[in-house]
Amino acid sequence: MAAAESVDFAVLGYAITSMETEIYRPSRIILLGEDASPEARRSTSLDVLVSPSPPPFFLWHTAEDVRVPPEHSYRFAATLARYDAPRTVHVFAHGPHNLGLAEGAGDASGWTALAEAWMSEQLRSGRR
Repeated sequence: MAAAESVDFAVLGYAITSMETEIYRPSRIILLGEDASPEARRSTSLDVLVSPSPPPFFLWHTAEDVRVPPEHSYRFAATLARYDAPRTVHVFAHGPHNLGLAEGAGDASGWTALAEAWMSEQLRSGRR
């Protein structure tokens, strides 16, 4: 039998982390449909799928994101905190959704350097 696969660490940018909340319901409708069952919503909500000993997470968002509000990152960070999971959260003051690498996007343009340093630390620490 093959060894179970696991995630060593994860970087999430402006991620939709919950389908159970009404925080920006349009995202849920686009992804799951208007009539998604509670079971479907729960089974696709990262914030309820966190298990003991989750990997480290790097979350970044912008406060001005109206497509996926930063509350998704805040709530997910709170879930990770309940498990005492290593986490880094950056919410930049300015910038819309869908910035990608955010080149030339003010303070949000720093997310890639922050993520690079964080990933290097994860690889050096060998936590997983």
